[in-house]
Amino acid sequence: MGTIGLDSSFMAKYSAYSPYRLIQRETGFENPVGAGNAMARSLYRAMKPLASWDCEIGNTAPIGGVFNLEFSPEGSLLVAACEKKSIQIFDPLTHKRIHSVNDAHLDCVNCVKFLDGRMFATCSDDTTIALWDVRNLKKKIRSLLGHSNWVKNIEFSVKDKLLVTSGLDGSIYTWDINSYTEFNLVYQRVFHASGLMRCRLSPDAKQMVMCTTGGLLVIIHNLNLSTLSKDLHGFKPNLYRLMQRSQQVIPIAAMYDHLFDAKRTENRVEFVSDFPEGNDAEVVSALQIHPQGWCALSRNISHDDRSEWSCIHDIQPSDSVSDKSCRDSSSPPPPPRVPAPRRTGRRTRSHPYHQPRPMAAVTPAGEGGATNSGQVGRNFNMQRIMGINTGISPPGALRSRHLHASARPAPRLRASAAPASSAPDAAIYATLDESEPIHIHTSSPSTSGQTPRRDSTSEDETPETRHYIRQNRERLLYYKEETNLGKGFIKELCFSADGRLVCSPFGRGMRLLALNDYCAELSHCVQDINGPTEMVDLVRSLFIHQDLVVSSKFSPRHHLLVTGCLEGKVVWYDPYSGPSVY
Repeated sequence: MGTIGLDSSFMAKYSAYSPYRLIQRETGFENPVGAGNAMARSLYRAMKPLASWDCEIGNTAPIGGVFNLEFSPEGSLLVAACEKKSIQIFDPLTHKRIHSVNDAHLDCVNCVKFLDGRMFATCSDDTTIALWDVRNLKKKIRSLLGHSNWVKNIEFSVKDKLLVTSGLDGSIYTWDINSYTEFNLVYQRVFHASGLMRCRLSPDAKQMVMCTTGGLLVIIHNLNLSTLSKDLHGFKPNLYRLMQRSQQVIPIAAMYDHLFDAKRTENRVEFVSDFPEGNDAEVVSALQIHPQGWCALSRNISHDDRSEWSCIHDIQPSDSVSDKSCRDSSSPPPPPRVPAPRRTGRRTRSHPYHQPRPMAAVTPAGEGGATNSGQVGRNFNMQRIMGINTGISPPGALRSRHLHASARPAPRLRASAAPASSAPDAAIYATLDESEPIHIHTSSPSTSGQTPRRDSTSEDETPETRHYIRQNRERLLYYKEETNLGKGFIKELCFSADGRLVCSPFGRGMRLLALNDYCAELSHCVQDINGPTEMVDLVRSLFIHQDLVVSSKFSPRHHLLVTGCLEGKVVWYDPYSGPSVY
């Protein structure tokens, strides 16, 4: 069911403020197709800032930036995670602050997540997670220790009753909040990825989506948190992505090709790397999942740090995989040896490769990306994060050597079969043009200690094993270029409760983005697009805040929107029920 055929008169007739719609409803007539779009469009287009709160109004100490906003499941409470170590609790309907917890953490509070109607969790740059009960906020229930760097995100798996946290240490932990030990809760590190920024779960906890500083979205389908650590042990997304970009087999990465197999029933991995034209995404800093789990909303920064984009990617699992989803990186069996004249030219490949997008250069920490000491904790320095966490840029000690080596053409790596006398678990030989052979041992663990050993008795692990380099599916549905104000800060986007709209921080204000002019749901309007489509500007509210807007959140129950800025101001937006907007 598409949205073609709806005109302005139909949208006005069935708007939320139309007497005709009320009469039709009172007389028992059913709404025609598209009436829901008309009502939603009229309400969202009428969203205006109607109330605000800041430290001056509350006559309290400054709270710093509002980094995250979260509603309780029934929409009766609003909790703000603040820069100056505090959490603020508001009544969303009266727009008044009802409680404040100062020194909730030892550093900036980054994220809030409700586990049920009374219990919520917070995480901080002090590397801890805290559990709170709204009925008694004088003391936290528990502090969870495990991360070694800033903790940026909290999720809760309703299916497994596990708390899922992720931080800039690249680790994802699960916490069993119903189990207590003498020292802490039972927890487990289920995955580690260099450059990890955000980790989100779908509403049914059947999918996990991660975003990285390498311009990559990683989807784990049919998620099973209890076996995730075992299934993905040693898997490095950045290394596999490097193999995709270079189109050269990296044996340590190729051994995890089975994780991408469509026949996997649990913890199947998929990469999403397609972005709109002109968007060379490098740091995907913000991530949200659609309320029905249909798609992922992300915001990224291009490699030149000159543009920001909001993108919507389809994340629904697909049972069928086309033949073009992977390419054979090995050469075909050699033909019978026939004498032939010797050639001096360069040999071409029998299987042409897709030309990969060149890898963006990473600016080292301290080169144009440094901030003053007073802004280090507040300003999220993307260049420093990229230089440390991507896992692609060389270490500082080797950087000068790589810079000198880049002045000459890089040798090309090609795989060759091991000698016939070698053992089954012998090395896979790789040679560099005009250089000595290099032995790449696939049976020994990597330097990080995460690469599992392979069974030397397996008949499939022969040197003649054919490797395939997966090609990522095109998943991009919608996109929109954003303002590039406030470089280095994460701007948290959000979906509306019905998934029709996206709220995007826009400088010192916000804008509402719809998927089409009729404000239709994704399941309806996606049928009318033939490729990646630009989102539609529905409403703009600019210069409402005194500083950069960095957080936004829709109420799960009401047509209510809240935004927060770096100056600690919180603004409520409600539909304005005055004169008709048509």
